[in-house]
Formats: sequence, C-alpha cells, structure tokens
Amino acid sequence: MTRGGESVGEPAAVSLTKQSAKTGHRLPVWAVAGAVLLAAAGVGLWSWAPWVDRTPFTAYTVGVQDAQYTVPGSNPGTCVRTAASEEETVVFDEDGRKLAAGRAEEEGEVLGPEFGDFAGDCLIITRIDGVPGGLGTYLTSWGGGDRSEITEDELRLPATTQRDRFKTMKKSEG
Repeated sequence: MTRGGESVGEPAAVSLTKQSAKTGHRLPVWAVAGAVLLAAAGVGLWSWAPWVDRTPFTAYTVGVQDAQYTVPGSNPGTCVRTAASEEETVVFDEDGRKLAAGRAEEEGEVLGPEFGDFAGDCLIITRIDGVPGGLGTYLTSWGGGDRSEITEDELRLPATTQRDRFKTMKKSEG
C-alpha cells in the first residue's frame, strides 16, 4: 500500500533512494542532449563567424619604381614609368579564383628626401575595388607575374599608410 508516493511500512530513506534512482537515469540523457546541442551551436557559430567583416572593400597596393625607369609626369613632382605602365593587379582567393582587379595609376608621385633610400623614385598606387571581405589571406599578382600571399589587413590599409612605410624601409641589395 502506498501513501503520498511512499510505500507503507518502508522507511522514508528507502523511498527517496528509489525516486533518486528513477530520476538519476534521466539526468545523463538530458546532460548528453544538452552537450550535443551546445557543441552544435558552437560549431555553427564558429563556421558562421558573425564577427568577420565580409563586406566588399577597396584594396590598395603601393609600389615604387626606380627613378632610372621613369620620366617626369605632367605636373611637378609626378612621374610616369617607362615600362609596364598601368599593369593590372589581380586579387585571388587561396584556391586561385580571381576575385577582383585594378590598374595602377598612369602617373605616380616622386618621393622626397624624407623617404631615404627611395628618394627620387616613383611611387605608384593601385586601387582595387570590390574585394570580398572575410577571407583572411589572399594572393595578388601584378602584370601576370608570380602570385604573392597577402593578408586582408594589409589589403585594407590606406594608401597613405602604405606610402609612409617607405620612409623607414631600406632598398634590398640586388
């Protein structure tokens, strides 16, 4: 005979042990189900990565041409490369798929004495519109040459920041 969930004649401790055993078997099932759901949510969040900026952006690449391979431009302080002028720079994903491209400016800037080793050389900026964001690492190729690896952070740097790096850089020995 039972009364309020307890068997008549059984001590209360025995009755609680039986109930604990019944609910104790359900707890691991819920714990496992919860862990599986939590793991699935974590994997989904990691692959979706909402914190990654995937919007297309304008990339800039900046290069310097030795003064001996340039001629004066149409305005004072400008220059034009004598070879390979306005070559295309292409941005690829890591699988080699073309993502975006841009052409170098026809005229560049003659660098002043504050640029040390690069003083007198011609700085050329290439603007590349519509580079898809969020890939982290890209490959670039100028004029159909070899592909170089570059990070998204580098591609997102403003042209002025890249330009200023030449103030402290040294020309590599041939």
